[in-house]
Amino acid sequence: MPNCARCGKDLFEDMRFCPYCGQLVQSDDIEQFEPARGEVVTAVISPTHIVGRDGIFAVAMTTKQLLFARIEEGTTDKAKNELLQKGIFLAGSSSSSNISRFYEMVPEQLLKERPDNFTLGIDEIEAVRLSYDSDENGLYVVDLKNGEKELRFTMPYDRYYRDLLFRTFEGRMSW
Repeated sequence: MPNCARCGKDLFEDMRFCPYCGQLVQSDDIEQFEPARGEVVTAVISPTHIVGRDGIFAVAMTTKQLLFARIEEGTTDKAKNELLQKGIFLAGSSSSSNISRFYEMVPEQLLKERPDNFTLGIDEIEAVRLSYDSDENGLYVVDLKNGEKELRFTMPYDRYYRDLLFRTFEGRMSW
C-alpha cells in the first residue's frame, strides 16, 4: 500500500489524490497533458460563408495565419442560425460541425483535411473592412484585402468574433 508523499498516510492503489491533504498521487498511468508543439489554433470563427464558394467554412486563427476549413457541404440549419444570433449557442459551440477538433490540430493537419481548405497569412492582409448586413439575417460581412486580391465572407453577428478581428488586425481594420 503506497503512502502520501506529503502527509505520510496510507493510500489505496487506485487513488489519484490523498483524501487527507489533497496531494496529487504520482502515478505512471495518469495521462499527462502534452502541449501542442509549434503554431497552434487560438480561436475559431464558425460558421462562415465565403462569397463565390460553396459550402460552410470555419476560420481557424493562429498568431500567424487564418486557416479556412470547409466544414459542411450545404447550408446551415436556419433554426440553429437563429439560436446563435440570440446567444443561445456560444461562439464556437456545437451550432455547426465539430469545430473544437481544430484546437487540437496544427495548421498542416487542418489544411490536409480537405482539398479546398486554404490559408492566408495575417501579415499579408493589408486591410480588413467589417460591415453589418441586416438583409442576411444580421451577419457581419468581412472583406480582406491583399494587394489586388480580395476575399469576402460572412460570419455570425457576435461581439466575440468582432473583437477578435479588431485585435488581430489592429491598425488595418475599418468599420
